[in-house]
Amino acid sequence: MIGIVVVSHGPLAQGLIGAAEMIVGAQADLRAVGMGAAADMDHLRSEIESAVQAVGGANSALVLVDLLGGSPSNASAYLAVAGTPVICGVNLPMLLELLMAREASTPRALADHALQAGKDNIIDLGQRLAVAAG
Repeated sequence: MIGIVVVSHGPLAQGLIGAAEMIVGAQADLRAVGMGAAADMDHLRSEIESAVQAVGGANSALVLVDLLGGSPSNASAYLAVAGTPVICGVNLPMLLELLMAREASTPRALADHALQAGKDNIIDLGQRLAVAAG
């Protein structure tokens, strides 16, 4: 099973995991790292590294961050350079898809799945309902 670490500004990571577990149940090898307002980048990087180790290590993990260019993604960049997939723009549908698909996958394949799930689940509800009502 591929471990997943969700990293965000503030409590968003914990909130996403809480919402996901409300829907699919408690999950193993899933960790949240929330950056505080006065976070030190070295400390944040250390927290991310510890969370990745806790879910199986850099070769068995996927890191999901909230925002490209923010401190969580910058602190995760060293993992991406070393080959651990780091996906920016995490959302709840993406996380749910990954939790259901991570049993028989590689980190890279799971990252590709994350990208597609994120794209597929951003919709304009009014437009969708108008098409359905046709």
